[in-house]
Amino acid sequence: MIRFALFAVFAAHAFAACVPLAGDRILGRDLALANPEFSSLPSSMTIGYAPAPGTKRIFAVAELNRIARANGIALMNPAEVCFEIPMRAMNEAETKEAMLRSLPAGADLTIVELSQSSVPAGRLEFALAGLEPMSPASHGARLWRGSVRYGETLRMPVWARVTVQRRTVAVVTGKDLPLNVPIDASVLRLETVAIPLDSERVAERIEDVLGRVPKKPVHAGETIPLAILNFPPVVHRGDAIKVEVRSGAARLVFDAIAQASAGNGEMVDLRNPDTGRIFRARVENSGRAVVVVPSRESL
Repeated sequence: MIRFALFAVFAAHAFAACVPLAGDRILGRDLALANPEFSSLPSSMTIGYAPAPGTKRIFAVAELNRIARANGIALMNPAEVCFEIPMRAMNEAETKEAMLRSLPAGADLTIVELSQSSVPAGRLEFALAGLEPMSPASHGARLWRGSVRYGETLRMPVWARVTVQRRTVAVVTGKDLPLNVPIDASVLRLETVAIPLDSERVAERIEDVLGRVPKKPVHAGETIPLAILNFPPVVHRGDAIKVEVRSGAARLVFDAIAQASAGNGEMVDLRNPDTGRIFRARVENSGRAVVVVPSRESL
């Protein structure tokens, strides 16, 4: 019977619940919750540091006696006490709510996979800086690293795999757009589309596209990235164009032969038919080319 009684006392003590902590320190009020004999301690007095999430901090009887003596408390029934930071599973609803706080209005978010680790009770935070770029093999999903803020200054890392898109009105082509052919209005339409959150800028107005030429092919049904659009060439390979050479106060105008096609403002290789020399000049709106050369240098 004595052995059974001792085992019951030991079992009850071993499986007693730990006192939950909300901060990064164990305070006087926490110790008083564990053992009312410590209720005379100042409530904000620091007794020790909180354990790491998922672990426990146990105060043995000898340590409790030391704290009691140091504070003029006579313990009548000392027994070791336990403290822990309560843990819980992340859920999709609160994770999505935390992510949407960082995303622009109208973003479409889908959580593909959620970390299964237990986390402390606290505020979930997902900054945009933690959203990793997509990889070709990810099928649109990407890793988003965040954290749980708990206590006063502590954080625990968390993660989720998500797809994130934004909805916008964009220009869509109804037919394949070949390279270097001016785009005609008859193949263009405006649609509300979903595109990756950090994708390159796409044309959102017909006038952004009309008459421009794509540097890369665009397939029917796709949006049109602004970065691939050029103005149509005003100079074509083999054209004879007027070149104005500027060297200090001197001006010289002569004809040269274009070695490639170029649009307004672009640089183009030209050949001087008299000397055979190749030089570069910038095309102006008039279809003329201008080149500035140092003094004493000839073309």
